[in-house]
Amino acid sequence: MEWIMDGKLHMGQRLNTEELAQSLGVSRMPVREALKNLEKLGIVESVPYVGARLVTLSKSDIRQIYMIRQALEPLLGYYACLNATQEKIEEVCRCQDSFERLMREGSPTAKEVFTHNRDFHFAIYTAANMERILYIVSMLWDNLAFCKLIFGQTYVTSAEAAQRMIQDHRNYLDALISRDAALLQQLLTSNLKHVAIEVPEKISRYLEEGEDPV
Repeated sequence: MEWIMDGKLHMGQRLNTEELAQSLGVSRMPVREALKNLEKLGIVESVPYVGARLVTLSKSDIRQIYMIRQALEPLLGYYACLNATQEKIEEVCRCQDSFERLMREGSPTAKEVFTHNRDFHFAIYTAANMERILYIVSMLWDNLAFCKLIFGQTYVTSAEAAQRMIQDHRNYLDALISRDAALLQQLLTSNLKHVAIEVPEKISRYLEEGEDPV
């Protein structure tokens, strides 16, 4: 995942077990196990006569992933408002402070934007105390890591986009602090619907077409 986020690995790239083992300084056995785990997460696929390679996503794949996220993440936000402890809320506040410092004071990379944004969202979602749903959502974020890194360049190069993302986070945080479950659910739903359209279009040159599910 680090190599994907660093841009060292790309969609559809073949993964050679021997080369990976040498790069990591380990035997081939743990590399094979790691590839099996990534295959379960939908990030790697095993192709007959080819071997393991990173999956290639189509616009349709991305839209379907976002359809699932739209169903699950607002639900986690809703229950986070009901179940969050004060300690959890403070953790979300710290994540937001860290994110705003990154966006305003530094020269963030797309990887940094992705990881800080993920930390913020999962600080909220973890507070819902719904581990099975959280696990599925985590896999969906991993599936989209490559796409989100490309899309993340928008927030690196556009001050307006960066400010919009900061404001979205503040709105989520305000809803969480006030424990307005319906509002946080609505905000997450609205944002995911918007991004589900925006992401595939912004990175279309990297993707296969595929058929839309609807």
